[in-house]
Amino acid sequence: MSTNSVRLIEIPVEGNGGVVWNRLHSEREDICEALLKEPVADSETETVMHEMSKEDATRGANWHRELLQARLRKVDDALDRLMSGSYGDCSKCGKWIEDTKLEFDPAIALCFGCWEREKDERTSLPGVAVETLAPFDTIRARTLNSDYRIYLLDPKTGRALLEGGQFLEPVEAVVNGSTFRNSTFEVGWIGRGLRIEFWTDGTIVSTSPLQSVRVEHHASAEPALAYQKREVSLREATMR
Repeated sequence: MSTNSVRLIEIPVEGNGGVVWNRLHSEREDICEALLKEPVADSETETVMHEMSKEDATRGANWHRELLQARLRKVDDALDRLMSGSYGDCSKCGKWIEDTKLEFDPAIALCFGCWEREKDERTSLPGVAVETLAPFDTIRARTLNSDYRIYLLDPKTGRALLEGGQFLEPVEAVVNGSTFRNSTFEVGWIGRGLRIEFWTDGTIVSTSPLQSVRVEHHASAEPALAYQKREVSLREATMR
């Protein structure tokens, strides 16, 4: 075997740290390889692809590239902590992160308490939880680049009719949620400053950051809810 085909990697830490270093370094190589293979839109591509197909492909490629780059930053941060001797300590409060969490994801940087506080920070942003709305409610979302109309068919699953942005006519879509600081994903939440993520026609679409959001409630929703409450009250009165 040629010596040129053998890659020698020096492990700078020993014991369990060496195992963690290997896991992180291996994932880093995989991410870098994926980024090199990731298609990037250029002038040649633009002249060959159909306008709408090009836009869909570009959005999908950018979204995937952002996820890969965000994960690469987390892996690099974990490698830095490993080399500095602070690996396993929460990057915010300094407390030890549970071993089970580190085993599940060696790049994790926050303990459970700080992770919960960051989650509260995300959901405290002005926004709306899709599953709390009623069928046929409409979400009006204005992003940095476009206006969207999201007509909810099934809030529990996020199924909706989507119009706006690249979609000149309504299309069926699923509202997945929003990305937070290009790294954390919040399922079923649409919040200001976040990028809304949809799934439609086998493609993931990520918007520019949300500037404002408002909900238009379906006209028949409130009377129907009042009727249901009245029926429950009558049943309770009859049972007494």
